[in-house]
Amino acid sequence: MSDTINYFNLSNFTLADAILPYFGGTAGEACRIAAVANWERQNTTLKQQLDEVMKTDLYNTAKSYCQPQIDEYNNAAGVVCVLQEQLKGDYNQSYAEFWGNGDIYFDGDYDLATMFPQTSNFTQVGGKSVCLADCYTGLGLGCDEYKSWLSNYGTVPAEDYCKLSWGNIDTQYNEIKLCAAEAIGDTSNTNLTKLDYVNIFRYQAVTQKQCRYQYCYPVLGEAIEVTECTSNNSTTALDDDNNWFGSLAGII
Repeated sequence: MSDTINYFNLSNFTLADAILPYFGGTAGEACRIAAVANWERQNTTLKQQLDEVMKTDLYNTAKSYCQPQIDEYNNAAGVVCVLQEQLKGDYNQSYAEFWGNGDIYFDGDYDLATMFPQTSNFTQVGGKSVCLADCYTGLGLGCDEYKSWLSNYGTVPAEDYCKLSWGNIDTQYNEIKLCAAEAIGDTSNTNLTKLDYVNIFRYQAVTQKQCRYQYCYPVLGEAIEVTECTSNNSTTALDDDNNWFGSLAGII
């Protein structure tokens, strides 16, 4: 995590209140805040665009409803930040390096803002259900939708994905997105009901979580697959026109 080395020293903080990889505690919060502050100082075009989103009433409505999910996201980001500092030199790239755009991904407020252009202000779905762990590792078929444009596709060993707890950030990202869909989703210009629209985001969240379990907690993942799931991780909830497949409602 090269950007963090110069402005965050883990030895300055106690990890007594951290329970890794579940809670980052004071060190996790300090680590992620320092990383985000460094990104903010760069004042990139992306930051300026997201700052405009964050001024809107629609964004602030979603944020007011989804603050618990944002807090959980920030905890997950703090855990990853601390783990990347502790394990520095034992992995080939950081979470920010994989996705690009810097340490924006350590802040739930900014990540919520990124969802607005993706979904046209939560009037569209803006993406299909994929297995993000497959995006990182390239080991499965669950990321074929993103493979063509994701420059770092398949460059992360599965061991690194699990030990750095990247899957927890992704899980909490989808929880924020689901909450925002519930809070401000507008289907008036689609053929979807609000429930159908929200269920698509539920399916995306379930897909990501199940995929993470299969990589990092395989016994649990297999148990869930056998007892609950009726489709595999590479199944999409949408057709080519972003229409909801009603037959998937049974697994939500």
